[in-house]
Amino acid sequence: MEEELKELPELLDQVIDEPTLQALVADIEGLTQVFEVLVKGAAQARASGGPLSPSQAVDMLRAGQVRGVQIRYRHEGVEWMDTLMQTPQGTRVVRMRAHV
Repeated sequence: MEEELKELPELLDQVIDEPTLQALVADIEGLTQVFEVLVKGAAQARASGGPLSPSQAVDMLRAGQVRGVQIRYRHEGVEWMDTLMQTPQGTRVVRMRAHV
């Protein structure tokens, strides 16, 4: 029996600078439908129990209050998941297409 090969999701792994991070957040907030914003591994507890916007979560990342941010969104009919982490070189963005 021949097994059908499944296509792997599209993946991007890149370190970006601050102006590119600002543009990314603006694009996500202005051009997409955001489903979920999660923060990971906090150095400090989150003060508010309410949902976060992408820019609020990225501000927490910049301030060192969280170790990572994950944003799930839809752009032009395709669902994506971006994970953001601070590195000494800039912000690492790992983007994966959620559905193939």
